[in-house]
Amino acid sequence: MEMRSHGIVPGVIQVPHNGQPIVQMRDAQPSGGYPKIGTVIEADLWRLGQAPIGSRVRFVETTWDDAIAALDESQRWLDKVARMVALHCSSPLLKAA
Repeated sequence: MEMRSHGIVPGVIQVPHNGQPIVQMRDAQPSGGYPKIGTVIEADLWRLGQAPIGSRVRFVETTWDDAIAALDESQRWLDKVARMVALHCSSPLLKAA
């Protein structure tokens, strides 16, 4: 059944009449009327974005604290990569090439 349209956020999982879930990503419309069954945590949106069209995806329930911990872990990894890139870009060997 459709519901009154209301605001949605990236990661919301909606289920239209055909029963095939739709996950709204970053470019999603600002409102929707399909029933919502959950939300993909922010730390995993990139993983879902890399999944091939038509592939099987499994959703696992998590807690708020685990979602925040996963986001912190992702941010630590991105910070480490940024430091490595900065180190590489300031390397004298790179400038000499």
